[in-house]
Amino acid sequence: MLANKVASQDPDPFEKQAANGGAHSGGRVHCVNLVHRLYPTIDPILDRDHAKYLTGRCPSPTLDPKEVLYARNDRETPMLLNNYYYKNQLSHKCLLTVDQELGSDPSTMPFVENMAADNGYFREQLSRAALLLSENNPLTGDQGEVRKACQSVNAS
Repeated sequence: MLANKVASQDPDPFEKQAANGGAHSGGRVHCVNLVHRLYPTIDPILDRDHAKYLTGRCPSPTLDPKEVLYARNDRETPMLLNNYYYKNQLSHKCLLTVDQELGSDPSTMPFVENMAADNGYFREQLSRAALLLSENNPLTGDQGEVRKACQSVNAS
């Protein structure tokens, strides 16, 4: 788990864990990874207006594997890496459960609030967290892999 990796390398891992989540600021989530929050009933944590947007993007719990349906992580600034990810957490507009949990966990919530309020602070912390993870015991060779699909390990 990311928190354990960060905790083993930093005396204050929760700030770094919150910062690393910010990498989800840009990009999109395929519907297959979020329909469980929409069907059969909408996750009560989700903002109602945002849930309407999501059900419009992902109109069915049964997906055609040939279709590439997705929703943007950030509707306001979808192609920018910025602190809207944290603003969305506080507004209950996260697509992935792991992101929403980061914004509600008492260990990370103060950092989420700070990053939502200050884009410069977010950028500084994301840079530090990325550097920490990249320089301290990275997996090399056959010790790790770049996943082709985030939700599962690659087939051998």
